Amino acid sequence: MLAVVALVIALAIAFAAGYVTRDLISRKRRAQARRWRDYTEPGWLRAAAPANTNEAANTNAAVPPATGELGQMLDRWENRARARRAG
Repeated sequence: MLAVVALVIALAIAFAAGYVTRDLISRKRRAQARRWRDYTEPGWLRAAAPANTNEAANTNAAVPPATGELGQMLDRWENRARARRAG
């Protein structure tokens, strides 16, 4: 019975090691592809930028109109939320 438990534990460790190795190789391959293509991180992806705000980063910048039904609906919701916050 102890041999079966040891075999199951060894199998679980080998399985986990395979996933870790696959993840490391994938990360290395993606990093190499980004270097090869001269990838630059877009400004909106920075961690320093505030994430889930309804306020535009630059209030002087023109906001493009919402296109499509979903965009119009989201724009209306955002306008109502701003009106509720304003009082």
